Formats: sequence, C-alpha cells, structure tokens
Amino acid sequence: MICILILLSTAGCGKEKTQVSQPEKKTIEITDSMGRHLTVPYNPQRIVSVNSDVSEVICALGSQDKIVGVADTSKFPPLLKEKSKVGAAFTPNVERILELKPDIVFGYGKFLKPEIAQKIESAGIPVVYLDCYKIKTMGKDIKTLGSILNKEKQAKEYVDFFDKYLKEVSDKVKNIPEDKKVKVYIEGYTDYSTNASGSAAAEMLEYAGGKNIAASENKPYPTVSSEWVIAQNPQVIIKAASGSTVSGYGASDEGMKKLWEKIVSRTGWQQIQAVKDGRVYIISSEIYTGPRAPVGIFYFAKWMYPELFKDINPENINKEFLHRFYGLDAKGAWVYPSQH
Repeated sequence: MICILILLSTAGCGKEKTQVSQPEKKTIEITDSMGRHLTVPYNPQRIVSVNSDVSEVICALGSQDKIVGVADTSKFPPLLKEKSKVGAAFTPNVERILELKPDIVFGYGKFLKPEIAQKIESAGIPVVYLDCYKIKTMGKDIKTLGSILNKEKQAKEYVDFFDKYLKEVSDKVKNIPEDKKVKVYIEGYTDYSTNASGSAAAEMLEYAGGKNIAASENKPYPTVSSEWVIAQNPQVIIKAASGSTVSGYGASDEGMKKLWEKIVSRTGWQQIQAVKDGRVYIISSEIYTGPRAPVGIFYFAKWMYPELFKDINPENINKEFLHRFYGLDAKGAWVYPSQH
C-alpha cells in the first residue's frame, strides 16, 4: 500500500511539472532590410518609427497604441498626427527620440543617416531598418514587422491581400508585346527627379506593364533635364505629389490640380505626346509606393491601358484597403484628374 501511494504521489508530481509555463519570450531574432541579423525586443510596448510606411503598417496590424513617436511627415492614418514628432525621416532629432524612451526605433534602410542610428544604438535602443515601400520586398518587410509585434496572423492577412491585387494586375498585362507597351515618364517629388531601375516607382511601373523611359539610367533616382523628357516624348506622364502638396486622406484635389497645371505649362512640354493627349496625371504620396502601392499600380495600369482596365476602378481597391485595415471611409483625393 505504501509503495502504491508513493508511486501515485510521484506520478502527480510529474504531471504538475509538465504544466509549468514557459518563460515569456522577450526577444526575437530578425533580418532587416539592410540584411543585418539582429536580436530585438519581442512585442515592444514603446515604438518610435521615423519611416512613415512602417508607421502605416504598424497601424494596419493593430499596434497603433504602441507608437509613441513618428517623423514629421507621418500623416496617415490620421491618428498619427496626434503622436509626438521627432523630426525629419532621414535626420530625426536624437534627443527627442531618447526622451520618449522607446524599446525600438524603425527607420528607412538606405535613407536614415548612419551617424544618427549609431547615436540611438549607443543609448541601448535597437534601430531596425525596414523599408515597407518597395513592391518586391514588401511581403518580407511586413512579415518581419508582424513577427516583432506579435502580429503574425495580421501580417499574413495584409500580405495576402496585397499580393492578390499584384497578381491581378500582372495577369492582365503579362501578354502585352514589348513594342506595344506605353512609354512613361515618372517624376518623383522633386522637379525632374525620375525613377530608374532599383526605385520603388520603377517596380510599380513594371508591374503595371509600362515602358520606363528612364530604365537605362545608371542610378535609381536620376535627375534629368526638361529637354531630355521632351526628346523622349513619353505617352503618359505621372507626377508624384510630395508632402508639400496637400493630397490623400481627407484632402481636396486643389493642391494636385495646381501641380498638374504647373507640369503641363512647362516650357516646350506642349509638344510632348502625353500633354497633347491629356495623359498627364498626379498621384498622392499615399498610394505612390508604400503599403497601398497596389492602388497606385492599378491607376498606372488604367492610365496606360484604359480599354484593358475599363471594368476596374482603382478607387474601389483603395476603399477596400482603407476600410479593411484602417477602419476608414475613402474620403480624400488620391489622383488628379480624378476620373478619366
């Protein structure tokens, strides 16, 4: 009898040991957009993001309450306007960042100044370079962010949604012969700054089936001359509206209209095919690259191949993104002219 009791007692102890909870996960190993292998806080409670695209994704994944500081240019979603501002995205104020006592800081891969990142890291705060603006690495970036934030399921949902629309547009344009592709000049935020191979906008144009007139340039963001654009004679011109041009969520199209008028009035541009045919377009920075780039890609495609995309309204895709991931109605101006 004594032996039986001892055995039962021992068995009970063994069962109890299997129920002991594992230590809470405190760190996670990741690879950032610069290829650095890092150990960073898992599920950080205080986040500073000087990358507006990462800030947008953090909100889409449902971790907006963890953000304590953002770059001055972070305006979407609207709740980011209430967060503490820490300066410019590429050259943020280190003192302001440290005052917020973040667990982690997110910045753009190639654009956050290394000396600034070093100062933050020397204070014991990890800096993670995540882009979240390039199409070809978007899925990886968002999943990495989801792993850090303990939002893997939400990250997968976003990436699946993003990829679904990329595939839809790619399938529609994949059979367009090279000699039938529409020639396009994309101008970035700065006058005559265009987008060649290696830039996010060039990737967008590639997905949309366009022919980039700057494709042969030897750096991602070359500056060209007005005469060069005239000589290339693009069939479509797409100009990105910078932060100084009011556009996007909650905005009217007045700012983009003024920018459009400025573009079509450039000296000598009246002889360009795109201007002659009324195929000059302004696109908001909110859908020009970044987490909602599929919306911009569908606009690109519709502007280039209106017949092929006559049954698709990119505005509806934007509405779906806004409602599903941000809980917002689509009120604002994202392109000009708004209907074509």
